[in-house]
Amino acid sequence: MSIAETAATGDRRKTLEAMRDKLARDMDDAPPAVVAQIAGRLSAVMVELAELGNPEKVSTLDELADKRKNRLSEAGVPDAPRRPSRQRRTGSD
Repeated sequence: MSIAETAATGDRRKTLEAMRDKLARDMDDAPPAVVAQIAGRLSAVMVELAELGNPEKVSTLDELADKRKNRLSEAGVPDAPRRPSRQRRTGSD
């Protein structure tokens, strides 16, 4: 899958991983004048990946929300706008 195809899925982690892999491959074949530029971008992508945290540490609620979002997306259902949350009444008005 190309980086463009990966990016089109909307999965930030997978897109960054695809970019990381491509930059690493390109760095091996790049002329010396370009290696520093690629290394800088590769380093920035690595930092972004590290900031995303461990992908296995996902709460059950987040996992279920992602699965639901993927199912709806595959079914062609557009994202529903979020309703604004209302302040709850405490009963001590």
